[in-house]
Amino acid sequence: MQPIHLSVFSETARLKQVVIHNPGPEVDLMVPGMMEKLLFDDILHGDLARYEHEQFRKVLAKVADEVLDIQDLFIESLQDQGVKLAFIEDLRRLVGLPDDTCNLLRDMAPADAARSVIGGLPWDDMPGHTRWEEEFDYRVRPIPNLLFMRDPASVIGDGYSVNSMATWAREREPLILSYVFRHHPRLKHHTDQDKWFDQVTPLVRGEIKAPVSLEGGDILVLSRKVLAVGCSERTQADAIHLLAESLRAHRAENEDSFDHLLMVLMPKKRSAMHLDTIFTRTSEDECLVYPPYFVEGSRELLNVTSIDLRHPELRMSTQPSLLRSLKAVGVDLQPIFCGGKDPILQQREQWTDGANAFCLAPGVIASYARNIATGEALDKAGYRVVTARQVLTEASLDLLDGQKYLIQIEAGELSRARGGPRCMTMPLSREGA
Repeated sequence: MQPIHLSVFSETARLKQVVIHNPGPEVDLMVPGMMEKLLFDDILHGDLARYEHEQFRKVLAKVADEVLDIQDLFIESLQDQGVKLAFIEDLRRLVGLPDDTCNLLRDMAPADAARSVIGGLPWDDMPGHTRWEEEFDYRVRPIPNLLFMRDPASVIGDGYSVNSMATWAREREPLILSYVFRHHPRLKHHTDQDKWFDQVTPLVRGEIKAPVSLEGGDILVLSRKVLAVGCSERTQADAIHLLAESLRAHRAENEDSFDHLLMVLMPKKRSAMHLDTIFTRTSEDECLVYPPYFVEGSRELLNVTSIDLRHPELRMSTQPSLLRSLKAVGVDLQPIFCGGKDPILQQREQWTDGANAFCLAPGVIASYARNIATGEALDKAGYRVVTARQVLTEASLDLLDGQKYLIQIEAGELSRARGGPRCMTMPLSREGA
């Protein structure tokens, strides 16, 4: 196996390796009574969600060198018996699994243990009893949010962050990612010096009791020198400061590192749960935005705390907007409006992840087809609008021919899970870094 070298210094450079997760039995096992606690607004039709996700995976594979599934990486990470047993012990500490459930997992083959940790493990007597007070009738509850691979870990430059989730429903996911980064044969060459943030390890060791939350949807690598991080419903300012201090310390030893972290001060509301639900990069000089939060003169304009990483201590200043702050540090972006110019369509399409585009290469983005006004705005900005079906069936269509492309993904089912194309992807490596 060739090692994977982490390298994400851009939101737009051509994808080399990216991690996703095709929704499995964990979405089929969710009943309406579980939705609120598991952060879903609806239950999904599993087969249709898998069809749409597989189409998305094939589109990614048209550009990326490798499209990897986290479940496969997790299974491969648990092949060593000692690693598998250590994971089960850490899982017991993290979520309080009873001894009989841990013993059941210990006796399983690595693939079965990994599938049970992700897809859920029912009680043996489940058909005849109801135990809604005990993990929704599961020994190990399913984790359907793993579909959104962006959040539990992030590659930042040539290092990574094991994120800490804001909600109980997702607490298990960073532990899985931590084991993949530390034990997968292609990733285990990375050391603690490559890790910028980790609240999971001290939590399972009992060194802290209340971790501060940081989620990947709030982290955008906008250049080799600039990060933007949303201080949102899911990411706390204290976590951003810890990340900034880690990056500052790294920069003190390696000047070819990040100079600025821009902390975007966001409303604490579900419609804007992460920065990438309201702002994403689409090309070297353009971005897709939810206008009320970024257009000068708006009453809802989001302020920014600019954190300078170039000094022995963090230096902070307040800036009036993200786009102005980015221009001041050499990232000059022209905004394209999610929902076009109609305020009603802006709100509707932001809710269905119209602003959550994902770059496969410079100016080549994937977005949900249902966001029609957003597609029209991108078309006016010079993006050739094509469907995922065209990409997969028209042999003459070359996404890397130098044109700008908007690839519209069929996502009537996936979009009901409240996450877009960027939410479903975790790049490990992009070109040119």
